[in-house]
Amino acid sequence: MTALILSPREKKLLRRMALGRRDAEIAVQIGGTEAQVSVQRLRLLRKLEIHSQTQIVDAAKRLAGWPAVAFHKPGSEHRAR
Repeated sequence: MTALILSPREKKLLRRMALGRRDAEIAVQIGGTEAQVSVQRLRLLRKLEIHSQTQIVDAAKRLAGWPAVAFHKPGSEHRAR
């Protein structure tokens, strides 16, 4: 079995897909248009042979370092007391 290598952009896309982000949101976050992100999403799903959200999350964990790469909203950090 050949190991899959993802580009940095594919990893960014996959992590955001795992979070359930829509194409328009992803386009704003990583650049490009909604249409470009839509095409990239389809290509990535085909490349990884993914058919469900569960598989997207699993692939993000295995191939893109998710959830270790955090996407925190400002002010949402938990602080020790």
